[in-house]
Amino acid sequence: MTIPSIPVLRAFIEVARCNSFTRAADTLCLTQSAVSKQVQALEEQLGCRLFVRSGKTLALTPAGHAYLAHASDAMAMLQEGRAIAQEVAGEKVPAAAVEISASPAFASYWLIPRLPGFRERAPGTRLILRPRLPDFSPVSERFDLEVRVGAGRWPDARAMRLLGREMALVASPGLLGDTRATLRQLQGLPVLHRAQRGYDWREWSTSAAPGWNPRAGSGLLFEGFSVLIPAVVAGLGLAICPLFLVLDHLENGRLVRPLGECVRTRYAYHAVLPTGTSHGGPRDRFLDWMLAEAETTQMRIQKHLDSWHSMTE
Repeated sequence: MTIPSIPVLRAFIEVARCNSFTRAADTLCLTQSAVSKQVQALEEQLGCRLFVRSGKTLALTPAGHAYLAHASDAMAMLQEGRAIAQEVAGEKVPAAAVEISASPAFASYWLIPRLPGFRERAPGTRLILRPRLPDFSPVSERFDLEVRVGAGRWPDARAMRLLGREMALVASPGLLGDTRATLRQLQGLPVLHRAQRGYDWREWSTSAAPGWNPRAGSGLLFEGFSVLIPAVVAGLGLAICPLFLVLDHLENGRLVRPLGECVRTRYAYHAVLPTGTSHGGPRDRFLDWMLAEAETTQMRIQKHLDSWHSMTE
């Protein structure tokens, strides 16, 4: 049986990663025709189709999905073997890279402030962080790890919940004139909305304030928490936010929870891995670190909630 060459395997994996022959060709510094011929040669060797086109969309067939996992494992083992051989020979091993997609708010308010700890733990790992709004990330892009917002179920992906099940109404003390207020007092204040799904006024009000549901057409609308949170801090209005994104502001007093409520939402931020990727290596070390940091943050959230309850008793 003929064993596929490394260039052929690399071409197949890159096309699967990019969902595009053109983008794969750019990454590999080859022509689109050359990449297409390599994938075609692999399909002939295996005797089955690996990709199927539907309009302008390129997708793996079931056979392609099955083969991708083994091809990725084979390439990962070869790369690891090369690194070990270089280390034994005394040569410098190039830094491993992990390409991550996350929303600007998640990156700015949670991930980046914690990265120095990961750098100390894994100084040889190179991180490539690309900001993407959760609802508008192009489907043609593939990453080693994505941070997505949702209920935790995505096709062709494995998701692990990080943070975000707790949300609350937050405001600037300057807007309120105090740290607490009644629901009736709040209803006369301006409200802020976020354009994406989840963490909205409707879901919050159902649990915390039945009958009060500010319309999406009222108040200001912001494209993501990265711009919504600064607007709340500036005193432009009330907003519904995941507690973990505003925890620092709540602890230092720049924001408050005037009602003291905490609503559990069906949405959360998840670490999402594409199926068919190999296990181990730099990406999984980063994932393990991120899950541990999320657990620490969750404990801080609980401590914050407990302290508020103790003050009101």
